[in-house]
Amino acid sequence: MARCPAALPTDHTPCAGPAAVLDADNAGADGCEHHAARLLAVLDRGRVFALPHAPAGAAHRVFKAAAPQQERLHRLADAIVTSPATPC
Repeated sequence: MARCPAALPTDHTPCAGPAAVLDADNAGADGCEHHAARLLAVLDRGRVFALPHAPAGAAHRVFKAAAPQQERLHRLADAIVTSPATPC
C-alpha cells in the first residue's frame, strides 16, 4: 500500500486519511494528518498549512498532535546530550 510522502522511513504506521497538509514553503511533503504530526514533531521551526481539499481544521489538528511529541523528543535529545559517556 502506498504511504504519504510525510511518513518517515522508520515510521511503519499506516496513513490516516488523505493528504491534508503541507509545510509553509511548499518545500515539504503533502501528508495525512497522522504522519504530518509526526514529521512536524521532529522538524525545527516547521509549519503546516491545510491543502485546499483538506477537511476544516486539519492544520490545527496536526499542530496540536505534534506538540506533545515535540516535548518528548526534546527531553530525549537533552537526556542524550547531557548523560555521561558510557563505555560500549
